[in-house]
Amino acid sequence: MADERFFGDREDYRSMEELHQAALEKEEQIPEEGNERGPWWMYVIIVLTLAFGFFYMGRYLGEVSDRPHVLFTEAEPAVAEEEEFDPMQVGSRVYTRLCQSCHQQDGAGVEGAFPPLGGSDWVVGDPQRPVNIVLRGFEGEIVREGVTYNAPMPGFSRQLSDEEVAAVVTYIRNSFDNEAPEVSEDEVAEIREATEDRTSAWTEEELEQFIEQQ
Repeated sequence: MADERFFGDREDYRSMEELHQAALEKEEQIPEEGNERGPWWMYVIIVLTLAFGFFYMGRYLGEVSDRPHVLFTEAEPAVAEEEEFDPMQVGSRVYTRLCQSCHQQDGAGVEGAFPPLGGSDWVVGDPQRPVNIVLRGFEGEIVREGVTYNAPMPGFSRQLSDEEVAAVVTYIRNSFDNEAPEVSEDEVAEIREATEDRTSAWTEEELEQFIEQQ
């Protein structure tokens, strides 16, 4: 009886020892964390990604150089072509803006108020007359072809440059069936300087006297 108990205990001991040994062997078979190899397809993806990256850099970044890349160089400012000055075109714009409301689109004027510009000796004659009137204005009665006109005209010396005055006078001298030489910017500048002290509009008598003295 005692022997059976003894041998029985030894059998249990051996069983426990075998279980312990099996557990140790199993633990040895478990790989340490971080040392296991990944799946093969993961390495394929990494290689392909690197290959694409090198291809992209070589294709689009160009050569490595200390010179600035063409995509990042400063653009040269565009040089606008200077438009050729056309006195008739500029004069037409000035006339439409400042003169047309009184002298009308066709230059016929308004009877009893604003004289017509077509066929007027004051327009196509000595350019000093129209230039002085545009610069300093005109007031008082004036008779043309038996019709009296008596509406004042303001001067535009402060609104218009010499170039613009020359352009609008040239325009009215070559529109409305008129034909006369072009007026230059220098002519206007000379008249402007000669009349810079004048503070009132011209009358017909004053304007004629001034022109005779020039």
